[in-house]
Amino acid sequence: MPITTESARVGQTRGPMERIYHIHEAVSDGRLPNCSTLAAELEVTAKTIQRDINFMRDRLKLPLEYDELAHGFRYTADVSTFPVFEVGAEELAGLFLARQALESVRGTQLEQTMREVFGKLTRSMEGRVKFAWGDLDRAFSRKPGGVTKTDLKLFGKLAEAVMAGREVEFGYRKLGGERTETRRLQPYHLGEVDHCWYLIGHDLDRSSLRTFAFPRIRALKVRKERFTVPKDFDGPAYLGTSFGIWTDPERPDFKREVRIELSGYAARLAQERRWHPSQQITMLNGAGSRVEVRFEVGRLEELVRWTLSWGSQAKVREPMELKDRVAAEAAKIQKG
Repeated sequence: MPITTESARVGQTRGPMERIYHIHEAVSDGRLPNCSTLAAELEVTAKTIQRDINFMRDRLKLPLEYDELAHGFRYTADVSTFPVFEVGAEELAGLFLARQALESVRGTQLEQTMREVFGKLTRSMEGRVKFAWGDLDRAFSRKPGGVTKTDLKLFGKLAEAVMAGREVEFGYRKLGGERTETRRLQPYHLGEVDHCWYLIGHDLDRSSLRTFAFPRIRALKVRKERFTVPKDFDGPAYLGTSFGIWTDPERPDFKREVRIELSGYAARLAQERRWHPSQQITMLNGAGSRVEVRFEVGRLEELVRWTLSWGSQAKVREPMELKDRVAAEAAKIQKG
């Protein structure tokens, strides 16, 4: 039966991985398939099947041979594993995290788009591995902390403005601010820190780099005016000067060394985690129950909160300004 244009087009929707697995199954079952029978089953041309056979034989090193008497393909040795279709722990973990990302946008405008992307990622796995999502849910889980509800439409508009080099205008209310202010910005970079997205750019009215939290941006307008990001601007490096997100707009490159001694459980956790790219740990005893953690950061506000979170397990060594701030805040807490 000849392959019609329509059936060939339909067959082309099958990925090569799916076709190869189908061929493997047919040969493993002892059906002795040939190019013609496989082409009819998969709705592709015999030449496509021959290319798949060559790939399996030459690239995957499978013992695939054509039996002239039976007019079909067979394996000349046992094929207990199929290398291209093996999925390891890293792939499964990545697949689970991708699914978690899909779950996070359920009910939003991005859900359908994300489902299509996820479908493309998993389509090539058809036949490669059999599992139930419940198995993955039992093996992996995530407990996000302090995740903000990002406006996905806002994210899309800002991402386009960053990529296209277009100025933006929006309302913004600072932490502790009493009213919303209009800000005009040349958006340079989008960054995620502690489960919250931030916009970094040149504030046209203040003539300096500023950082804005997504949840506090309102009524975004993308303007026609265009700009070029300075060649010396590096978004990740800019964020690297802060412990979290706070950077001194007047001294964006300023850094100072911070040294904090941690003991007990805090010392153990410090050896297992990384809070900042500049982090360095020095062991202060052989048991590892006392360590010194060093950072290079600009502002200290976020380090005050971080240090206090360890309670009596933390002691500030340098700088004196941080030591004084922590002591003052602790006194306020005790005073109530």
